Amino acid sequence: MDNMFGRVAALAGSQMTVTLTEPETAQGAVRIGGMVKARAVNLDVVGTVAAVQLNNGGPSLHSIFTIDLLGEIAVAADGRQQFSRGVSHYPLIGTPVYAATEAELKVVYSPPLLPSIGIGTLYHNPQQTAFVLVNELLAKNFAKSCAITLILSEILREYANAHIVLLDLHNEYTAAFGDRAEVVNVDNLQLPFWLLDFEEAVEVLIRGGTAQEQEAQAIILKDAILRARRRFAGAALATTITVDTPTPFKTSELLRSFDEAMGRLDNPDTSAPYLRLMTRLESLRHDRRFAFMFSDRLVTRDTLSEIVSRLLRIPVAGKPLTIIDLSGIPSEIADVVVSLSCRLTFDFALWSERDRMPPILLVCEEAHRYVPADPRDGPRDHPTRAGRS
Repeated sequence: MDNMFGRVAALAGSQMTVTLTEPETAQGAVRIGGMVKARAVNLDVVGTVAAVQLNNGGPSLHSIFTIDLLGEIAVAADGRQQFSRGVSHYPLIGTPVYAATEAELKVVYSPPLLPSIGIGTLYHNPQQTAFVLVNELLAKNFAKSCAITLILSEILREYANAHIVLLDLHNEYTAAFGDRAEVVNVDNLQLPFWLLDFEEAVEVLIRGGTAQEQEAQAIILKDAILRARRRFAGAALATTITVDTPTPFKTSELLRSFDEAMGRLDNPDTSAPYLRLMTRLESLRHDRRFAFMFSDRLVTRDTLSEIVSRLLRIPVAGKPLTIIDLSGIPSEIADVVVSLSCRLTFDFALWSERDRMPPILLVCEEAHRYVPADPRDGPRDHPTRAGRS
């Protein structure tokens, strides 16, 4: 054969090291990603070139090729060559290594016996079709993520001023959309605690304990939130404020309310629910992972319109897509962040003037992770849900 370019120098698991012996052959036929072969017993072991380096191994410099082994080409019972993945026989040290021929490439990349589809051609050989196994492809997130990316890309191609919000659990889409997307993540997210409605606040602050203990905490929390909202709104508007009205307040206001209410107790032994709430809130306020929600620096004024404008891309400003990257959000609060984001979108659509309301597309990627199968259920079953609509 005239396409020999080196010899096997070392073997280790799924890799083979080849020392260059024929520079002229290698220069024309072997490159990164190229396929090579070496004889082992009665079959050919094939692999792709993963790396090339210059090594000083004595009196002269020589090139070393690192080969990732893929499988074997053997002669089947019917006399045809057949490729199989995995290596059962390895070549000996010193065995000649050759650049794979066109015929051998066709054997390796021939349509597999399992259900498959062609998805394109090889980078090094545009005449050779590349196939993927259908069952394995569809069993992975690959197909879903690519399909969503393709659909959204086509929408953005036709509607450059769209308003699309994408909930991304694993940071899979940021790179796909580049400058067309406003990426909201844990580093730049601002969802102050006062934006939460009462049910969402319960989800965040009330943890553990019996149903009776949770009920007691919920009553205390409701009173504290209502007081904090009305204090910010002022006496003139206080009567119009409910526990769910998105009126700003600092979380330190809640701590003050808990402390004041506890001081008015006739029996100090009943202070347990107050202490539990205060401990939970203090823990969240001092945890940097939750700064996007509990930092009092976020509460200097009513920023609801700014938050909604950024979330829904109004104005679009060249970024018609908002990607809410949830991968860095602490898991214990991710459901609430999703709930709040969706509720803000829904409320904006519900209360906007119809002739001025832009179409909004909310894409809930992997919705089964945070949408309950039973609409009566939520992320957790708090007794406070009873009787709430």
